[in-house]
Amino acid sequence: MIEWRKYDPTDRSIASHVKHLVYTMGGDTVLAIHAKKLRDGGYEWNRAGGYTVRYVTHWAPINLPGEEEA
Repeated sequence: MIEWRKYDPTDRSIASHVKHLVYTMGGDTVLAIHAKKLRDGGYEWNRAGGYTVRYVTHWAPINLPGEEEA
């Protein structure tokens, strides 16, 4: 079972540049990384190719068999 965590845009404890599952208001679930915005500060979620994922409500670390969350 996936342990979803409510996304708090001010939470800086989310590992950056590591793939996570993210869930959006639109009901989409995608792989994305949490990274610092280069232009105006803050953080955002990005998919492959640099596409920004908007309206993220929840996120979950990806824990594959044999791996432990850092």
